[in-house]
Amino acid sequence: MRIPAPVLVALLIAGLSAPVIRSAHRHTDAWAPTTALQDEILYLPNGEFLKAASLGYDALVADLLWVRATALFGKRFGEGDDDWYTWLYHMIDLATDLDPTFRAAYKYGGTMLRIDGNFVDQSSMIFQKGSHHLPEEWYFPFGIGMNYFMHKDDPRLAARYMTKAAETGGGPFYLSNLAASLLTDSNELETALLFLEEELKAVQEPSARRAVEVKVLETRYLLGVRDANEAVAVFRRKTGELPLTPTAVVEAGVELPIDPLGGTWIWDEGDEAEDGEVRSSRYCAVFLPLSEETGLGKLHISGCE
Repeated sequence: MRIPAPVLVALLIAGLSAPVIRSAHRHTDAWAPTTALQDEILYLPNGEFLKAASLGYDALVADLLWVRATALFGKRFGEGDDDWYTWLYHMIDLATDLDPTFRAAYKYGGTMLRIDGNFVDQSSMIFQKGSHHLPEEWYFPFGIGMNYFMHKDDPRLAARYMTKAAETGGGPFYLSNLAASLLTDSNELETALLFLEEELKAVQEPSARRAVEVKVLETRYLLGVRDANEAVAVFRRKTGELPLTPTAVVEAGVELPIDPLGGTWIWDEGDEAEDGEVRSSRYCAVFLPLSEETGLGKLHISGCE
């Protein structure tokens, strides 16, 4: 009996992807081999081989690889190791070799690779590849700009890619002004928040989405702390002394921002805090469980232990 071509292609990819699934379960299978993923990646075929083996069903094979990539990410993200990112990158790269117009693989794949700061260079490579094949997509240069700003601390290169994103068209209204703002330090937190909110729109996998939500909350909190500290500084300039409590600044007609965590501003008594710095009364109650839940590490702040 002749096997239909789509079935043959599916069997081919299932066989190629078996080591990925085995590796994804390795942390629970005591009998699993100890070969490193970096070694196993040598056996993943290149795009030219898969094109020849796909019998003209390039898009189908690309879809199957993408499904495997997202499944691997869902199983392994947040577990504290990163060797599986090698597989993730190569599957995304292969999927986009087979289907150069695979918009979702570029956008979500590039985002997944950099979500916790691991494969930032590979993320930029995927976005760059997407820009080459889909030059009308603003998110790809935007994603590279975010990588340079958030992970590489290179605002000049970030500004260059933001300019390209703005010139591409179709993106958010603020892109045209973002390039210039990247070159100043005055609104660094606002810029980071814009990036994170766009990243949140691009993240689908639940655990990764939760991690980005925590980063958004943290950035909004830092903005609140910055503005509350400035309110205290204004009070000191007006009166020549600290208020009894941070909330007392309103007595001198100074506007105090609302605590983003739903608490009240209190003096920060942490070891590294300077005189007159504030923090939320709910800081420990909010961020300590979140840090443990998302695997971001335990907070080491005076009063939170």
